[in-house]
Amino acid sequence: MKVLFLQDVRPTARAGDVKEVKDGFGRNYLIPQGYAVIATEHELRRAAGLRQQAEDRRLLEAKEWQEVADGLKEQKIRIEVRTGPTGRLYGSVTNTMIAEKLGEMTNREIDRKGIQIPAPIRAIGDYKIPARFVDGVSTTLLVEVIADEASIELNKQMEEATALLTEEETNVLDPSFEDVLAAAEAKIDEEASESPEQSDEVDDESESEDDPTADSNEKSEK
Repeated sequence: MKVLFLQDVRPTARAGDVKEVKDGFGRNYLIPQGYAVIATEHELRRAAGLRQQAEDRRLLEAKEWQEVADGLKEQKIRIEVRTGPTGRLYGSVTNTMIAEKLGEMTNREIDRKGIQIPAPIRAIGDYKIPARFVDGVSTTLLVEVIADEASIELNKQMEEATALLTEEETNVLDPSFEDVLAAAEAKIDEEASESPEQSDEVDDESESEDDPTADSNEKSEK
């Protein structure tokens, strides 16, 4: 079927274009949504006027978007994400996330399809992302990917726990001077507690050797 497009439907057609489309696409989508009408002779007389109106609208829209693009040249688009201790993301940054953030910054609806991420973003850092807002208006977005507050707090706790565990392992493998001194003092105390019994045995033996009456007494008893 032949239809007259009343609005831009990218990439199919622009407002004022007359094109052949599949019946299902025309009757079930284009016409009910108000994007096109059947190209009757009456409607075709509107085509030239529609094209001019659409062109004027596109020029105005391009001017407005160019101002938006110029305003973004020196701005960073900060995307907060969940990360692990090494800075790796749980997932990746998508063009939908960037489009939503841009929408908040500009108060405009951003088409995510115009944001083309060259390679998957899976780590925190700065990235340059090409974007096309409308026909004839493109720019390079400065995107800064940072860890969210929950990730920062969790990673901090993990680092502290790891540092404590490492310190405990180091103390076991490499005892401090205080530990060595305490062990030495304990050994000295242990030896000192055993020495009185040994000295008593030595004294008894000495007395037997020095007393000459001891042998005579033993003989007279015999």
